[in-house]
Amino acid sequence: MSEIKIINAKKIYHDVPVIENLNITIPKGSLFTLLGASGCGKTTLLRMIAGFNSIKDGEFYFDDTKINNMEPSKRNIGMVFQNYAIFPHLTVRDNVAFGLMQKKN
Repeated sequence: MSEIKIINAKKIYHDVPVIENLNITIPKGSLFTLLGASGCGKTTLLRMIAGFNSIKDGEFYFDDTKINNMEPSKRNIGMVFQNYAIFPHLTVRDNVAFGLMQKKN
């Protein structure tokens, strides 16, 4: 895993700041927990890191590589969503394997 560095990140939805001036460095190989109240921007931040939400303000790095405009498929990041992101007819193992097979192909 790379070091993740975020400098002056900001995200606004409908004129409401969700993330303001966020600066954080997550060291390579560390265990990191992101906690906060509902609606405070946790998922938004994770989606920005993964490339699912655009990054318009701030700089995001994996090690020394700026990822602001990097395609999500090049970031080597996976996300497990809270709701509705699994195939209900598959086992947990098969749901995980599905994502791995998609990456392999």
